Amino acid sequence: MKVSEKTLELNVGAELLFRLRSVKEFRKAYLRGLTQREEKQEGVDFYVQLRSAKHILAFQFKAPRGSSEGEPYRYTLNCEQHDLLFNLSKLSISSVFYVFPFYLQAKKLQRNVPNLSADTWVVNVANMPTAALFGKYKTRTVKCHPGVVKVNPEYEAQLLSEFAVPELKGIPGPTFEQWYRGRRQASELERRRRNPWVVRGLRVAIVPPDAAAI
Repeated sequence: MKVSEKTLELNVGAELLFRLRSVKEFRKAYLRGLTQREEKQEGVDFYVQLRSAKHILAFQFKAPRGSSEGEPYRYTLNCEQHDLLFNLSKLSISSVFYVFPFYLQAKKLQRNVPNLSADTWVVNVANMPTAALFGKYKTRTVKCHPGVVKVNPEYEAQLLSEFAVPELKGIPGPTFEQWYRGRRQASELERRRRNPWVVRGLRVAIVPPDAAAI
């Protein structure tokens, strides 16, 4: 049975959160999804959360394509979504990442639980300029091997189990709030033609101030 993108988000996300909380500065971190439904229902409340956050980290989860396990694992990147993420990464160079789990079938996932991070790879979006990655294309298929994402050019990938959390910079809450507000306003103006890829699979780690950790 093929593993769904939502299953990967939930289970790999849990391990990602564990790694974040293992670092003193991020021990109060929690994951939050940005969905179209949430934007419509509670956008203002979300602004309040962002404003009070000390750090914001963004993770774009991707599910592999195909039907059988084996390298290279293939993922589809969308230009509109990537450009959004790349512009966000400019606010803080070590804060926005793609997450590529190497899991297609439930059998492998069940075998590796609770250590899915041992075969999940993370790529810093700040190293992937939109023009160089996409050129004239609206989507690109990337081929992933351990340690590398191959398209043209190639990009370095880091194993999630070795993800260097202490080196993460994080985007200040008010700065991320301004970006999110602008994105939401733009989506309202273009709601009828908006591409659903823009928000699907995006998870933000919100890190509120922790007086005990200071």
